[in-house]
Amino acid sequence: MLVPEGGSRRRDLPAVVAWRVARDLAHDLALDRPEVAVIPLHLRDDSADAGVAERVGRLLSTRVALVLGARDHDGAWLRVSQDLEAGRAVAVEPLGRALVHLRRWRPPRDSRGLVVLFTGLSGSGKSTVARDLTTALLVQHDREVTLLDGDVVRRLLSAGLGFDPASRERNVRRIGWVAARVAQQGGVAVCSPIAPFDRTRREVRRMVEEVADLVLVHVSTPIEECERRDLKGLYARARRGEVPDFTGVSSPYEVPTDADVVVDTTHLTREQAVSAVLSHLRAGGWLGPATGA
Repeated sequence: MLVPEGGSRRRDLPAVVAWRVARDLAHDLALDRPEVAVIPLHLRDDSADAGVAERVGRLLSTRVALVLGARDHDGAWLRVSQDLEAGRAVAVEPLGRALVHLRRWRPPRDSRGLVVLFTGLSGSGKSTVARDLTTALLVQHDREVTLLDGDVVRRLLSAGLGFDPASRERNVRRIGWVAARVAQQGGVAVCSPIAPFDRTRREVRRMVEEVADLVLVHVSTPIEECERRDLKGLYARARRGEVPDFTGVSSPYEVPTDADVVVDTTHLTREQAVSAVLSHLRAGGWLGPATGA
């Protein structure tokens, strides 16, 4: 039996899950002394997989009884994934004991790990909305929620890092790594770094989506409004050249093109902004019915 290394998309079956599925399928199919091998099939198609299987069988002087397709060519794995996410019966046979591994891989969304990553300019309101969202999730829903506050992360997790572009990217990666570990255990991590660079945000998304789900929230409040709110005078100092690498002034902010939710706190109250994020989470199935007022 051959299983793929694993595909690059979220719905592609990871190699470790595919190996467990193949092992139990071999048992259910009563194959005689089966061996399960993992080979790099994730960039191939069904025809190429069959050719590789035949060559591998010849090299091993054996017969390849089953190849688990590495990619979702006909939508079968997508349908399985959707059934698992919704908690429905999986209409693919024969799966038998292998369903246990698939259910661990794709638990229903309302019990699966989640990272809500806020991004936006300094003064955009992202930290306030993130804190309010955390409170709403703790009060209204039966989820374990961790807030990765930017100031606390800077003081503890990223102590010693500067504010140059490389240090800020490293800070966002660290936040992403910790958030992914929270989500891997089925929790919800809420984070609100500025995260100005598209490459780093996408790196965090890939990191998280190996083990859980990620919702990216762009707090799109324009820089003019952020400056108007700036009680600490950071924008003014940055414009005088006193604060180097300040996002939006002397360092770029790359507007997300892959944001799942966009809110502008110029026009929305903090309650309305939180409501928009909660609505997206409910519509996506990450939240069950509210448990409190």
